[in-house]
Amino acid sequence: MDSGFGPLPGKTLRAAICALSCLLAFAELAPAVAQMPDHGNRAAYEAMDESTRVKVLIQLCQTGQQDTAEALLQAYPLTGSHAENRTLFIEGLILKANGDLKGAVAKYRKALANDPGLTLVRSELANTLVTMDETDSAKYHLNLLAGSAETEEAARGVRAFIDRIDAAKPYSFRAYASIAPSSNINSGSGHKTVYHPDADINMEIDDDTRQQAGYVVSAGVSGSYSKRLNNDFVLVAAGGIDTQVYDDLDLNWVTFSQSLELRHLMSFGYLGLGAVASESLSVDDGKIASTSYGPRLSGRLNLTANDSLAMATTYEFRDFDADGNRDGSAWMTDVSWAHTFNAATTGLLYGGVDFIDNGIDFQSYRTIAGGLQAYRELSYGISASAGFEVRRTDFDEYNPGLGLTRQDTRYIAGLTLTKRDWNLFGFAPELNYTYVRNTSNTNVYDYDSHSVDFRLTKDF
Repeated sequence: MDSGFGPLPGKTLRAAICALSCLLAFAELAPAVAQMPDHGNRAAYEAMDESTRVKVLIQLCQTGQQDTAEALLQAYPLTGSHAENRTLFIEGLILKANGDLKGAVAKYRKALANDPGLTLVRSELANTLVTMDETDSAKYHLNLLAGSAETEEAARGVRAFIDRIDAAKPYSFRAYASIAPSSNINSGSGHKTVYHPDADINMEIDDDTRQQAGYVVSAGVSGSYSKRLNNDFVLVAAGGIDTQVYDDLDLNWVTFSQSLELRHLMSFGYLGLGAVASESLSVDDGKIASTSYGPRLSGRLNLTANDSLAMATTYEFRDFDADGNRDGSAWMTDVSWAHTFNAATTGLLYGGVDFIDNGIDFQSYRTIAGGLQAYRELSYGISASAGFEVRRTDFDEYNPGLGLTRQDTRYIAGLTLTKRDWNLFGFAPELNYTYVRNTSNTNVYDYDSHSVDFRLTKDF
């Protein structure tokens, strides 16, 4: 069967992923070793314990005898404590052997919906997705397997297989669209007045800058291309278009982004050097509102089989065509530590520092941010991702219009739920809720907001 990988034949890919499964030592449904009974020797099969029967059924499916496996499964249904998920897995292997890959994927996903810890099922799901050319979803599961590997050697084996997938299919595309309600789409203050300490008066906040509810339509498309130059270097190019349109506000915008990076690959990670650029377009008049460009340095260090450290620092030159006084620069640095607890649970701890020069001292600032995020695949086919972030912003100079030097602290909490066993044309539905509370020493920038976003994802 054609794998869709061009020069890499399907048998080579299947052999690689099967070897990967053995390397990771998935214990619950290990490769079968027992001598298989034929139709005339069912007494031997009846005498086997449940675990041995499962091994025999797997061996039958892997050696082209799926019809025998199906007959035995129907005549002697599995009855142990893991019977449901084991049956789903065997049924998936039978469907795959008969060429029904979509049916097999549905069985594997249902088993993982019941128990996300079934690593052999996850490996077989990734294998089948690769064969179907659903590489984005396959890499999602392979990355979870790499992070939960027992040794760094095993993790490197999984990552090497991911690299082979990228080399065989260098192009990647994604798109999204959503319409989302928000309690504060313009991030406006809920206050009506702001106190000016120098004048000792309360000044009224303009209606347009006060909190407004409404709907936001968001859409975007992105793509990337990776070219393996040799064993040590890979060139990665990416670009994207994002837009937001509000129902009753003149805040509509479109942004274009581009990046190009040369990465030096090492056994323990990579080091990348490249450049980024972006442009912001006003939807209302069709003119370029701002542009930015500059160098970027990034890297990843695989500390252990379950831990990795990532870093990126970017320096941007920023030009505002509408207001030359705001031309400036930005230096942004982020560091994150990712830990995989098992194939269904990951955690991320991150922090960063931004220095933003907006051309005017009292509009320039520095921000220190930190946060954490946890992801877990739950039962019933639901995945949950929860995060919390704190951002402290201190502006450089005294603002005469506000009568003070502005200081903000922003708290961001979010929850994303994905129904990963609902396969809608190769996507899973995803619902996101975000709460933002921005505290400030001036009422103009003191606000909170709630927003809900629905979209489809390939990461399931």
